[in-house]
Amino acid sequence: MRKIKALLWVIVLISIIACGLGTETLGEQELPNTSMPSNPEINQDYSNANQQVDDFFAGFTNSETPGEAVIILQDGEILYQSAYGLANLDDGTPLTTDHIFHIASVGKQMTALGIMILAEEGSLNYDDPVGNYVPEVQQFGDDFTIRRLLTHTSGMPDYDDAIQEALYARADEPTNEDLAVVLSEMEELPSTPGDAFEYSNPGYDLLAIVIERVSGQTFPDFMQTRIFDVLGMTHTFSLPNASRRADPMVAISYTGEYGEPEAYPSDDLDNLYGSGSIYTTIGDMARYDEYLYTEKLVSQSILAEAFQPSELNDGSSEPYGFGWELEEWNNENYVAHSGAWLGFNSDYVRFPDRHFSVIVLLNRDYDYPDDPRIALKIAELYFHN
Repeated sequence: MRKIKALLWVIVLISIIACGLGTETLGEQELPNTSMPSNPEINQDYSNANQQVDDFFAGFTNSETPGEAVIILQDGEILYQSAYGLANLDDGTPLTTDHIFHIASVGKQMTALGIMILAEEGSLNYDDPVGNYVPEVQQFGDDFTIRRLLTHTSGMPDYDDAIQEALYARADEPTNEDLAVVLSEMEELPSTPGDAFEYSNPGYDLLAIVIERVSGQTFPDFMQTRIFDVLGMTHTFSLPNASRRADPMVAISYTGEYGEPEAYPSDDLDNLYGSGSIYTTIGDMARYDEYLYTEKLVSQSILAEAFQPSELNDGSSEPYGFGWELEEWNNENYVAHSGAWLGFNSDYVRFPDRHFSVIVLLNRDYDYPDDPRIALKIAELYFHN
């Protein structure tokens, strides 16, 4: 058994080296030409930075642990991509850059993008009351708008005990339609829409219902036909989807602690979608990232609103757009999101002015550095200090 595992690890090392050599263009995958002049503030010694990336991940991942895949992008090119650790601890399958991960709350921006697609075609407006499309929540009033759901300022709480108990009273594995019924039984919101920022997964699951009611498609079908297929994201899908169990390239996720990891069991809330139900690869995320510089899905004027801070009733603002965290590094703005669900973790940082992004997908929820966020740590290796 040890000889077999050793052989498998040799294979993954060879694949990692193959992935990491040279600079690979996304244009070879028929991506649009959106390249900009080389940014002088980016470290041009890629081999040195690439080695630093390997060294960084070697600090907490080895040939017997779950791991991660990383991709670094600039100006439409792959500066580096690699994978570390195992996709399956039981049979010793090494992780590769082609493995599929759950991206958890990073998927919120894709739900928001679905709303933006419908807004640009005139099917809805951000400031419409959600009750116009989901009558089950009309009692929350005209200020309970689509925009408020997008920015987590709607007054909708997260999945607290009361909401979860009501969902489980309806079904062992509740769906979005069960959520709509549970919300219809709420007389009022815990707080007034617009008064405060409160991160709300049910709010994004409700946005998925809006997409379904407006488009006439299921949320997974809408995501597939209006986003993933259009962008050529051939290894990306939303739950529920049989590929989640059938595709051998879906990585197994693990929880626990270093030395005693356990495969993460399924979750009874896993049939809810919108707040985080997307599986994908770092390669497909690279395509998605590059197409955000184009007008393939929506115009740049529409997309720009996703990167604006939300305004509260008292005139203050919150650094969160439409499924994007609005952050700052060394007086430079960037947008990002992270996610954690079912033993998977993800982090995505994007510096639009630099045309530079880092995506890290992990099949573990323990023992990895995340302060500051892991994708930003990688980005810093490529920026001049």
